Amino acid sequence: MHKRGAALVEFAMVMPILMMFFYGMIELSRVLLLQHTADTASYEGARFAIVPGATSQDAVDCASKLLATGKLKSAKITVTPTVITEDTPVITVLVEVPIRENAWMTPFWFKKGSVKSEVTLITERPPIIQLTGVPQLKAKSKKAKTTSAL
Repeated sequence: MHKRGAALVEFAMVMPILMMFFYGMIELSRVLLLQHTADTASYEGARFAIVPGATSQDAVDCASKLLATGKLKSAKITVTPTVITEDTPVITVLVEVPIRENAWMTPFWFKKGSVKSEVTLITERPPIIQLTGVPQLKAKSKKAKTTSAL
């Protein structure tokens, strides 16, 4: 007779924990989706800008189009250098997507912060200009390795 309500009590104790894990999985999945979309947008923006005749606005437009496809809001796109010339050896596109404005649910674990993705590519220019970009690319690569190890 005393065991009759035991299942209900156990369910009431375990259900909030299960819901928290479920909610956490959804939030984490959304952040990973934001990261993947930011990675794709920064790569495609940089790829679009490395061809001769492209401008930094072309890179921003390309990345913005991909972010709009994912219905992401308040993303910040930065292209370095801002003026692309025939002597530009490398182009860097940084995409920053705020987590809070792009959450599916009310953010609990990720109230602050953003997802960032930066891609640096050597431009499609004559070989002498491309060679001047290699040291810059190596310096960025070393910096990325040291920061990711932290």
